[in-house]
Amino acid sequence: MDDDPDRVTTLEQTVAKMQARDIENQNKFDLILAAIAGLTNNNATTPDPPVPKRQEVLTPSAESPRTRTARPATPPDFDGDRAKGLAFLNACQTYIRLCPKEFNDEQTKIVWAMSYMKSGRAQKWTARVFRWEQLPENSTSDRFLDWDDFRREFKKEFTPAHVDSLAINRLESAAYYQKSRSLDDYVDEFQDLIADAGYTDPKTIVVKFRRGLNSHIQNAVATMASGRPSDTNPEEWYSMARIVDENRATNEAFQSASRGPAPTVRSTTFSMAAIPPARSLAPAIPQRHAHTVPTPGNPVPMDVDAIRKRSTLPPGCFRCGEPGHFSRNCPKPIDVRTLSVDELQEILEDKLAQLDVAQEEPAQLVQSAADVPAYEQDFHADNE
Repeated sequence: MDDDPDRVTTLEQTVAKMQARDIENQNKFDLILAAIAGLTNNNATTPDPPVPKRQEVLTPSAESPRTRTARPATPPDFDGDRAKGLAFLNACQTYIRLCPKEFNDEQTKIVWAMSYMKSGRAQKWTARVFRWEQLPENSTSDRFLDWDDFRREFKKEFTPAHVDSLAINRLESAAYYQKSRSLDDYVDEFQDLIADAGYTDPKTIVVKFRRGLNSHIQNAVATMASGRPSDTNPEEWYSMARIVDENRATNEAFQSASRGPAPTVRSTTFSMAAIPPARSLAPAIPQRHAHTVPTPGNPVPMDVDAIRKRSTLPPGCFRCGEPGHFSRNCPKPIDVRTLSVDELQEILEDKLAQLDVAQEEPAQLVQSAADVPAYEQDFHADNE
């Protein structure tokens, strides 16, 4: 019985807490309703905001793509070859210009370029640079002040020496002439030679360019009625020479296309292969059997009479095939086109023999007349 008052007290406290919670929730609901009512009044007095169009709503997948920076090719390894020195230096300068954020200072550029000098004279040169910087008296200083200083030293060590003299000597000779080369190759080499030689006078440059230019192109540009380039403007000469060369190539292509296919020329050269085969030496013998090719069950019998007749026939002419005379005495006219090689050789030998006989007969007559005595000659003359 003692526990009953405590239980009742606990229940009363629980009910009081629940009532207090209900009152708090009711207050929150009242505040929410008041806020909703305020928003409703404001919407009634202000116009509705525009609803964004569907295509204007941005989603994470529709964001603009990130811009990517150009990534140039790294320079090739350099071994100290003077012929490749300028190309290596240009490759380094190209990478530095396209990626400037990768280099914090000038020394970073220099060490980065030296990292590609791994063999040959280049590797020995970088080793000397690093040894110089490791000396106690040079520990606080760098071998090169900046990139420009490094580039000057690099050109002294790894580019052709006396480039200006070589270029001047070539320009003063005929070695740089265009000749059979293309115009682009000629212009490229000429511009490099002018730069290496240090020529700056425009009139001298134009004269040198015209002298080595192909004569057809030079004449066409020099004799233009209008638009002729100035003799003091090399760039105009370069451009006009290219235009003339392109027009010439286009015209040649047009002419070659307008010409028809080349006519077929029939050869008139005499060939022994074109001579028809010679006629048979013996007259044809009529066939007495229906079949001439023997088979296992149908052999060809021996024609004894035909063989006997063939053996008793007189020899025939090699030219006409008729009996009674030889080819040299054949009464029929000679047709060279029907003769074989052997027949032609036989006729040639016969004619040469007749020629020898004709040349010997006058000499024999003269000799025989000289051997006859005088009285016999007179006797024969009297008899006549």
